[in-house]
Amino acid sequence: MQQRSVAGHIKRLLQHSAVYGIGHIVTRSLGFLLLPLYTNTIPTDEFGKAALLFSFLAIMNVIYGYGMDVAFLRYVALQDDVRKQRTLFSTGLISLLVTSLLFSLILMLFQRPVVTLLFQSSLSAKFILISAGILFFDAMNLMPFMALRAKEKSVPFTLLKLANVVINISGNIIFIPILKWGIAGIFWANLISSGLTFLLMLPVTLRFFTFRFDKTIFRQLTSFGLPYIPSGLAVVTMDLIDRFLLERMTNLKITGIYSAGYKLGMFMALFIAAFRFAWHPFFLSTSTQENAKQVFARVLTYFVLACSLVFLAISFFIDEIVRFNLFGITLFGKDYWAGTVIVPLILISYIFYGVYVNFLVGVYLKKKTAMLPFITGTAALVNIAANLILIPYWGMMGSAWATAISYAAMAAFLYFKIHKSYFVQYEWGRVCKVAFTAIGIFLLQIYFFHFEFWLSKLALIFTFVLLLILARFPDGSEKAYLRKLLGKGTGHVNR
Repeated sequence: MQQRSVAGHIKRLLQHSAVYGIGHIVTRSLGFLLLPLYTNTIPTDEFGKAALLFSFLAIMNVIYGYGMDVAFLRYVALQDDVRKQRTLFSTGLISLLVTSLLFSLILMLFQRPVVTLLFQSSLSAKFILISAGILFFDAMNLMPFMALRAKEKSVPFTLLKLANVVINISGNIIFIPILKWGIAGIFWANLISSGLTFLLMLPVTLRFFTFRFDKTIFRQLTSFGLPYIPSGLAVVTMDLIDRFLLERMTNLKITGIYSAGYKLGMFMALFIAAFRFAWHPFFLSTSTQENAKQVFARVLTYFVLACSLVFLAISFFIDEIVRFNLFGITLFGKDYWAGTVIVPLILISYIFYGVYVNFLVGVYLKKKTAMLPFITGTAALVNIAANLILIPYWGMMGSAWATAISYAAMAAFLYFKIHKSYFVQYEWGRVCKVAFTAIGIFLLQIYFFHFEFWLSKLALIFTFVLLLILARFPDGSEKAYLRKLLGKGTGHVNR
């Protein structure tokens, strides 16, 4: 009976992950169509400038949001009173409105010093003005999107995200190849899509908004969310600092190639994001069940298994993907093909981040967010140190290794810190079987077989699954389920 309950919980997680995943894959697949546009029309050094500005936006997004969205999700998911839920929403939104206006005003007033301080390259101050608008609208969209997640409204959430990306892509197509605005067109498209998404989200915003600001709730939200500023900045640092270091220790061309190659890690990022969107409200609602920890342990096992399959598939076929030619245009321009070498390490980095997300259960349930700045900050220092050591020897591969090392460190730090407060008996034996088997298959292809034919690569992936079965990875209940799924079961299956 308990096993059925575990399976039922995981089925619910998969249902919401599937909707988020499908929507995320569709939206990011549309966004992926921009890569041929960028890499076939924008020089590598110019794309390096765009990558630096995107890094700046990512850092500022953390400051603009200051953890208010995650704090709202934490409290609203455990609150049954609709009136109090709306007060939570309104308090958070009003707070974000005031601070976002202030932050954007500061950026507008000090646009030139910001450009001089952050960018060695010749970047126009107008980009800071555009960025101020993007950041404001993105902050205003945080709470309504989070409200949809809290209510497990995965379909409208996905549709609105899709609308955002369609608008963004349309703007890019108009501004870059037609109007010839260069990288400026990228950011004007982002500004317009963020602003129109804000308008599309107004019905959701008005549904939850009550013109009520509660000081007590504000203190609760900020006390839970503020630790996410240093924590979020540390995570963003691990993800983006390599661009700034590469620019200073190599050049803009390598920075552009590396940034384009890093984007190919989006295949794993899609999977992790789909899981993460569903995971937070799922584990909060599941935490009150008697077998919650058993569910969380099983989720991690299946998560690593799924990630391993994605890792092998993308690593084996990445060169074919980027060289795919349609009407004389490849997915990546030839000047960017060298970036594929970093993809396996970036995929592994995202897997470690996903494992870290799994471990966040105890942080939320035990209100231990104060430990996150230490954990992520330490991992960020590991990242910076590894970049400084490895870039002089290995260039952009050094940055890729630094990313993987730092994310592994972050997941490990969180596990050893939180398991004292909230211990989950994870299925480490089965997790290790999956991880070591996947790495073994990958190394066989890279260093021994060098298969070029796609059927041979598929055979290797099938071998991965076969080796897990031979290693007795599936337990009894999973074998029974597989037999039922394949129509080979007995009893009620035959009936």
